[in-house]
Amino acid sequence: MAMVHDSILGGHLGTKKTTDCVWRHFYWPGICTDVRRFCASCDKCQKVVAKGRVRKVPLEKMPLIDEPFRRVAVNIIGLILPASEDGNRYILTMVDYATRYPEAIRLLKIHVWLRHLSPCGPGRGFPQRYSPTEALNSREEAARLLSLEQHFTTPYHAQCNGLVERFNGTLKTMLKKLAQEKPRTWDRYIPALLFAYREVPQESLGFSPFELLYGRQVRGPMAILRQAWTDEEADEEVQTTATYIVELRNRIEETCKLAQENLGRAAQRYARGFDRKARPRSFKIGERVLLLLPVKHNKL
Repeated sequence: MAMVHDSILGGHLGTKKTTDCVWRHFYWPGICTDVRRFCASCDKCQKVVAKGRVRKVPLEKMPLIDEPFRRVAVNIIGLILPASEDGNRYILTMVDYATRYPEAIRLLKIHVWLRHLSPCGPGRGFPQRYSPTEALNSREEAARLLSLEQHFTTPYHAQCNGLVERFNGTLKTMLKKLAQEKPRTWDRYIPALLFAYREVPQESLGFSPFELLYGRQVRGPMAILRQAWTDEEADEEVQTTATYIVELRNRIEETCKLAQENLGRAAQRYARGFDRKARPRSFKIGERVLLLLPVKHNKL
């Protein structure tokens, strides 16, 4: 079969044409299965397979995190060109798994990222687990001192860290739109863009990240405009500190519970749509597999 498929005159044709060529001169029991396996195992054919031809596998269920900033996803955007006027070339991004609350911090260099790992900050504490990419060059000693559990993602597989990768795409698109006239001022827009992202409800959760974290809706430009137009008076009801804390805790717990239910239903809905054309794929221990790494975009 190597002569028919793998030679210069064979041309690495598909399974059907290779089978027809062999069948024209030879036959043995199981010929179709043997030819199909041989063509599927051809490393040259696998390296140049058309994008999207590899069947997707069914989605796996991810654990639902119900405690804010218990687990966060961390990534780096950059190298960004041109650099800002202050010399910033990178953006450290972090998204909380429970509330989808995002943080983005401007960086001059990539190796100083770990000192900013708690933009959840002094007021919100350090996370228990975080999922960085391999490119972040994590500091084992600092992670040990902070008792941080590291869950690294697969290299060249952005889907493993999809939560923060999706936020990175949204943030870059927003920055590109606002910094068109003055590209070197892109880092000045980050705080305003974070406010806009935190204010709107997340599709999968049904609530905004700000509301899930603080138990109330943020007072943004639209709320100010409505109050100016309608002359609404702010509620001046006075509560004791204990009553306020109890009500706030109950409100946050109830909101997070509803968000988890919405997230579960959204995950099931996404899985049904994704798994329609997916097929299970498994490998045996010791079986040889081909790992495709990205290269420059070239026709050959």
